[in-house]
Amino acid sequence: MSSGKRDTVIIACVTFEVDKIVSPVLHYEASRIHLLNSSTGEDIYSEFYREVCDQIRQKSPKTEIVHHQSKYDPDNGYEGFTVFDFQSVMNEVLCIIETEKATCNDLPQIFVNISAGTSEYSAASLMASMMHYDIVKPFTVSALEYTVPIDKVREIYYRDGKPVGQTVRCREPRSIISYPIEKPDEERVLALAILKEQIELGDTCAATMMKRLNQAKLFDDYDTKYNDKPEQKDVMRYQRNFVDLWIKDGWIEKVSKRKTRITSEGESILKVFSNSYSIKRENEE
Repeated sequence: MSSGKRDTVIIACVTFEVDKIVSPVLHYEASRIHLLNSSTGEDIYSEFYREVCDQIRQKSPKTEIVHHQSKYDPDNGYEGFTVFDFQSVMNEVLCIIETEKATCNDLPQIFVNISAGTSEYSAASLMASMMHYDIVKPFTVSALEYTVPIDKVREIYYRDGKPVGQTVRCREPRSIISYPIEKPDEERVLALAILKEQIELGDTCAATMMKRLNQAKLFDDYDTKYNDKPEQKDVMRYQRNFVDLWIKDGWIEKVSKRKTRITSEGESILKVFSNSYSIKRENEE
């Protein structure tokens, strides 16, 4: 394991992608990358795997490649994990995370690539990331250019003039085990949406925020007769129940004494949860 600065680690799965795996290594300046692969030796998957490894060695020679190869027996099939099985690949990802936590002097920053690999791996690795949200960040990689040009799609993904897609036939659906994931506090999210509106209006003073939160039924026991001169106990309650927690969660940051901005994490929280929480509130009323 490298010493000195905090290690940057990537976990990825190799099937039929190359650039979606190699580019993030350069972007994050990875100290180490764990590559999961279920090739059987000399199949098409092994060709992609070798190309990924070759490009990482050429473009980022200081990045250590840690191989996680499924064991395959021609008579008995896969042993241990396979990237085509949700439970086994989730176990492998969780073991990688725990090993990294246990063997690094300083907790590493772990990035999990959920855009490449099998759908089972993507689902499992995302859930594993959320179980270790303090040090693990899942990420996606969008394609800028595809190998199949749009004018060739009908030729490749159609049969008898009808769209078929990449899969002609599939197996029966298999349920995957689910785990509880704690959602962000509803009131803090809805209040953050109000703060965003007030930032755009240029008025985020405590008096205005408390009045608006009270109107939205997010700040009870507040006497609006105080208008622009609220009692200090209410100001402290607003600070304690909202502002301090927004800062602690990393949703906002102070730009100056009187100016606040919503962070990228706060913006993401709003994009994911604010609308559904608003619908939930409306249905409860």
